Formats: sequence, structure tokens, C-alpha cells
Amino acid sequence: MKRVVNVIENLSRISGKIASYMIIPLTLVILYTVIMRRFFGNSPDWGFEVTIFLFGIMILLTGADTLRTKGHITVDILQSFIKGKPKLILLTFIHILVIITSFLLLIKGVELAIESTRIVEYSAHQTSFNPPIWWFKWFIPISALILWLQSLVELYKLWFEKGESDYGTNL
Repeated sequence: MKRVVNVIENLSRISGKIASYMIIPLTLVILYTVIMRRFFGNSPDWGFEVTIFLFGIMILLTGADTLRTKGHITVDILQSFIKGKPKLILLTFIHILVIITSFLLLIKGVELAIESTRIVEYSAHQTSFNPPIWWFKWFIPISALILWLQSLVELYKLWFEKGESDYGTNL
């Protein structure tokens, strides 16, 4: 099981690393668009939509790695006052919510991506650029799958890799 956990965590780490490097082209596209608009009065049509694609992919791919590194924002007021088995139950409930949500996003995302690919969907922004977006929609189920796998790993680690001292209970 440790090998499966490592593979999933490496997948999350890699997706997070890819997403972190996407800030470079995103910044360059925004910079180019701003310079062209500000100094030359001619903003490229593609600038707006390319930034949506880059930012969207970046955000989607970071979800699992953020969960892996515990980098998400949480309201831990309750967790700081709860110890032992009640804390374990609360954390289990939270992880189950993430598992269910990411699984539903995976299922619905696959449906939408298949339909978008089938009709070769194009952008709804009606610019002269008018790029195809079917490929972009595939990042939703891909990132949902990685998030779902990572959330299963987090639940596994919560129940099987935490010691008695962490929760004051013997599971």
C-alpha cells in the first residue's frame, strides 16, 4: 500500500510542479497584452482567452498538491479545541466530503469533456481569436481524478499512518 500512496503523492507533486511553472507564460502573456494596450493601443484578441486557459489549468492542477502539502485554507478553530477520537471523526468527515465532491466533479467533468470534444466546442467569447476549448475542458476531470486519488490517500494516512499519540485513540 505504501507504494500506491507514494505513486499518488508523486502524481500530485508533479501536477503541482507543472502548475507552478505555468505562472511564467501567464505572466508573459499578461505583460505583453498590457504593453500592447498601454503603449500601442492595440491589445491582441488572444490575450484575454489565453490567460483564462493558463490560469484555469494552473488552478485546476494545483488542487491535489495543495491537499498533499496541507496548504489549503482551513477554519481550524474547532480542530484546535478537539482532541482524540472526536478530532479523528471530524477530519474523517472533512476528507469524505472532499472525496465525494472530487468524485462528482470527475464524473460530471468527463461527461462535459466528452460532449465538448464530440461537438468540437469553440470559445463563447466571440472574439476573432475564437479558439477551440474542448481540450481545455479535459483538465477538469483530469485534475478531479488526481484530487480524488490524493484525498483517498489523505484519508488512508489519517486512519492507518497516524499513531496513538496523534489522536489519543487506538484504531
